Amino acid sequence: MLRIENGALRIILIALCIFGFFLFFAPTTVRIVNIGNVFGMAVSIILLIFFTWNKPISHLLGVINKSKAGKICLRGIGIILLLGVLHCLVISLLMVRAAYKKPKQQPDVIIVLGCKVRGFEPSLMLSGRIQAGYDAAQQYPDAMIIVSGGKGDNEDISEAQCMAYELIRMGIPARRIIMEDASASTSENLRFSKKIMDEEGLGGTVMLVTDGFHEFRAQILAEKEGLSGCTAASAKTPAYLLPTYWVREWFGVAHAIAFGT
Repeated sequence: MLRIENGALRIILIALCIFGFFLFFAPTTVRIVNIGNVFGMAVSIILLIFFTWNKPISHLLGVINKSKAGKICLRGIGIILLLGVLHCLVISLLMVRAAYKKPKQQPDVIIVLGCKVRGFEPSLMLSGRIQAGYDAAQQYPDAMIIVSGGKGDNEDISEAQCMAYELIRMGIPARRIIMEDASASTSENLRFSKKIMDEEGLGGTVMLVTDGFHEFRAQILAEKEGLSGCTAASAKTPAYLLPTYWVREWFGVAHAIAFGT
């Protein structure tokens, strides 16, 4: 059962598992540990074990499959795995589409979603969002900019302050920038930004600036907060971090759909 007879194929699969493990392990070297790389490393290890000891494991599965209870159990596990794979594929396709959702008209408001600040300096990922926000501000000079993000642990200033400072340093006029510095999550980013828009009389179309992998979940949560039809200005994610954060979004999107946060 699920026995791989081709030795060369088994070696290739083992090598891919090892590569996958280190692909998800890499972000831990810069203190990034989340459900994305933990799940990725766990799956890599499970597959590595299966491909390395394929013959005895396949034999054991065959024995289990001979009993009625074992057959039901294995089929149940198979269905769950199939549904999980389908979920990941569908969500990934929707994530790609959301990352490239361009506006049909000039946005009235650009919301830049925050990310980690290292002391007073933007993290690598926040730097990417700031650059994407700057590019969007240059492309749409009449749009107001809301920089959204509070002050978290080990941050000396709020994410909003950091983004505002960097955008002004890059040449964006301070009068175009509004800070939302109380939020601690994506849903709060959008809820508090919507409140600011209502208070300031800012309506119309909204462009969300965040990493491409994050756009789909951000747009789902924006819809919940009354910001419908948001478009995307996607920041570039460092290649070695992308797999970890992409996988994390599979869980994040499911949580956003189920619980709205």
